[in-house]
Amino acid sequence: MSAPEHPDLGAVLAPLGASLPELAEATCAQIYAELDSYASISHEALTAAVRRNLDTAMDALRSGTVPHPAQLDGAAQTARERFEAGVPVEEIVRGFRISIALIHERFVDLAVTLGLPAEATVGGVRLMWGVADAFTTRIITEYHALEVDAALRDVHRRAATVRSLLAGEAPAEAHSTLNPTAAYAAIRADIPDAAGSESLRRRLEASGSTPTARAVVVVDGGQCLGLVATTPSVDDVPVGIGPFGRLDDLPRSDRVAQQALALARRLDRTGAQGVDDLGWRLAAASRPDVWRHYAERFLTPLESEPAYAAEILGTLRAWFAAGRSIPRAAEALHVHVNTVRHRLGRFGELTGADLDDPDDLVGALWVAELGAPEPAASGL
Repeated sequence: MSAPEHPDLGAVLAPLGASLPELAEATCAQIYAELDSYASISHEALTAAVRRNLDTAMDALRSGTVPHPAQLDGAAQTARERFEAGVPVEEIVRGFRISIALIHERFVDLAVTLGLPAEATVGGVRLMWGVADAFTTRIITEYHALEVDAALRDVHRRAATVRSLLAGEAPAEAHSTLNPTAAYAAIRADIPDAAGSESLRRRLEASGSTPTARAVVVVDGGQCLGLVATTPSVDDVPVGIGPFGRLDDLPRSDRVAQQALALARRLDRTGAQGVDDLGWRLAAASRPDVWRHYAERFLTPLESEPAYAAEILGTLRAWFAAGRSIPRAAEALHVHVNTVRHRLGRFGELTGADLDDPDDLVGALWVAELGAPEPAASGL
């Protein structure tokens, strides 16, 4: 936007330029009086910023052109300085509007006093408010970029802190974030949807905190991981949780949390899954050698009857779930009790298992619950 230059405009610009030091002082005084967030800004720093604002307005009046927001490097500098000082962006904009309002008033006073034509006066006013709009755009854009950058730095810092804690290190920042007398547990959770990663992180952190001990959960790669002061109440995704203990016990807790998450995935369980929930299965899954032995003993022989194997294993699981009661297992499967007896008997014939023998009973339960290990499994 531009205003046609009037031959008498120079008569206004000269005294207006001469009044800039006075206007800068009046602007600073008004900003300090109206904006509490500027109390920590030194008079020297504020005066320098105000002078940049006033000079920008004067340059627009001299050239008859409103600068593009990208050209306002002074606005970007002000945004950075005030961001570092903790001044809200809306107050930075208000501070600039005060600058423009005062120079606008002085311009109009001089225009009236010196008889500047109305067309030139209106053009000058429009230029100054055009500068205000351009400045506002650049300030908000710059401030937002600074906020995003700070947020990313905070995310990386938090993630580094959590990784250090789970590795058995105690960074200095942890002492101001965590309650050293509280018990914490490590957690791990897969993120089902990248778009919902922050929502899951917040839910885990909020529900894993207590009034005296705050949880710390971060997004790291495709997982949420961290430490909680109480079991989080998140039921829609699998969450591995380790034992609660002191901060220096977190590496062990994290190992259990990782195993618990892998096992919860395998068993298609959601919600917090730890030692109390998974029990012997965690111990079993940590011994792939024994696991493979049982799989070879009680699963491989079923491959000779692949069409029947799923029914046998399903019946075996139902029988265990029913406390080894054939009638209750039959009821759960909606089959006759003799069908359950036949399938269990067939399992024994194919595998050589004696379900009255405690050792075979353990092996059969193991493979019924966990299936076969991955070919190269070493734990989970």
